[in-house]
Amino acid sequence: MTKFFKHTYTLIILSSIYCLDMEPIDIIKKSANRLNDINIEFNVDIKQQTLITKPINYNLDFKVYWPFKDSLFFYNHTKFNSPLDYKDIELWLNYNKDTTLVRKKLPIDNEISDVDSNSDNVNIINFFNLIDLLDEIDNQSFTLKSTNFNNREVYYIKVFSKKQKKKSTKIYIDKQNFNLYKIEWSDRRGRIIRKIIFDDWIIKNDIDFFSTVLFEDFKDESKITCKLSEIDFDKIDDNDINVIKSGF
Repeated sequence: MTKFFKHTYTLIILSSIYCLDMEPIDIIKKSANRLNDINIEFNVDIKQQTLITKPINYNLDFKVYWPFKDSLFFYNHTKFNSPLDYKDIELWLNYNKDTTLVRKKLPIDNEISDVDSNSDNVNIINFFNLIDLLDEIDNQSFTLKSTNFNNREVYYIKVFSKKQKKKSTKIYIDKQNFNLYKIEWSDRRGRIIRKIIFDDWIIKNDIDFFSTVLFEDFKDESKITCKLSEIDFDKIDDNDINVIKSGF
């Protein structure tokens, strides 16, 4: 699969910000870390489309496990159900601050091996890990506005380098619950080259969570649609934990 996954996550009147006593970076951090310490699991159907190839459909089960509260240490486990050539492939990710370890198991030999963190398979995992957002906004400048998005009042944050103001990342975050709704990436000429939208929000166990993700890369002319189902929180049991840890 293409490498659109990895930086799924770079993340509004100034007086509103000051009234909340929050800087732009604080708003982005609060949104990026909103689901920290919550064990999450779901099934996802992924449809990958390009102009020159036939659509490819994937189905996988995805789990996030936080063994320690109030830390940046967590595990991911992904298991593919389809297509046939991906069936029963498993991926494990261990994230600890600035260190990311990734391992993979193929059903042909059931051996677990190390994987390059930039490989295409790993990008599937990173697509659902919003924590990468913080890595992309270090030492950047910000502008802030308040705007409306899908009838919700949101913070509109533009992240850019002082040397290249048109090359930017635009982030839309809900003012009330800090849900992340959309990210747009622009090139040096100010043209939108990629965007990701989190949509069809549900509330379960008092937690807001998206059930649809749409990613478009206008440069590669590709489109990815993810439909999440069987979403659950803090239901991972001991057997799940053993599987999630078994990759390491």
